[in-house]
Amino acid sequence: MANLFDNVAKDFSKYRTGYPKKFYEILESSYGVGLPNQKILDIATSNGLVARDLAAKNCIVTGIDNSCELINEAKSTGNMGREIEYILGDVTELPFTNEYFDNVMAVHCWNVLPTLQTSREVIRVLKKGGKFVVAHFEHFPMKDDVVTQTKSLVAKHNKGKSTLSSQRLYPDWIDELYHVGFRNIETFTFDTINSMKHEEWRGRMRTEAEVGGSLSFEEVQKFDKELDCLLKKNYEGQRIKVHQRMFSIICVK
Repeated sequence: MANLFDNVAKDFSKYRTGYPKKFYEILESSYGVGLPNQKILDIATSNGLVARDLAAKNCIVTGIDNSCELINEAKSTGNMGREIEYILGDVTELPFTNEYFDNVMAVHCWNVLPTLQTSREVIRVLKKGGKFVVAHFEHFPMKDDVVTQTKSLVAKHNKGKSTLSSQRLYPDWIDELYHVGFRNIETFTFDTINSMKHEEWRGRMRTEAEVGGSLSFEEVQKFDKELDCLLKKNYEGQRIKVHQRMFSIICVK
């Protein structure tokens, strides 16, 4: 599987600062995921956002990613909880024995992974009765807001077909998970509104799959320059409001 985000690894630590507390509260209270001493695998761990949040809950966490730069970013970031094991590896060939983990997490990565192969590996390393959480936390367009305008700019620079649903809901993922052998699948969704500085929005966009995960370094810089001009023209002196949606799937082996 190809490395996607090496060019923008530094931006991950600076501009991707974490997921809503509500996400973890629901996982723990409703599904028993994230309890102390659970052995949890975070696939496509990136710079370790989810891994660190779970380690802070006293979970035993392993993070795996195929980007050397992102693994280095994860290792260099301070951790408030238990020590995390970070592994450079391929999520379609997980280097673990069968039924090794209590739970597995895949957060904000499922749209860029070979999902069928990854699902088969996840169900192999997951203990019987263990939970697999697939979650996506993404901005979504509201009329002619900054997300809509930025989306048009992304389409100009990346002619490929978007892997994102316009409403950030992904029922097709559920069908495939059933096909692989997961059961008792449930979902939950909630929205948030975040206020961002121009620099923060630009940095966040550089870490998107359709930008930093697809374009060359030079192409990313060109996109970023045009986004900067767009923000100065339409939102000079203003913080921008970004609507974001957390879509989560919880399934059982």
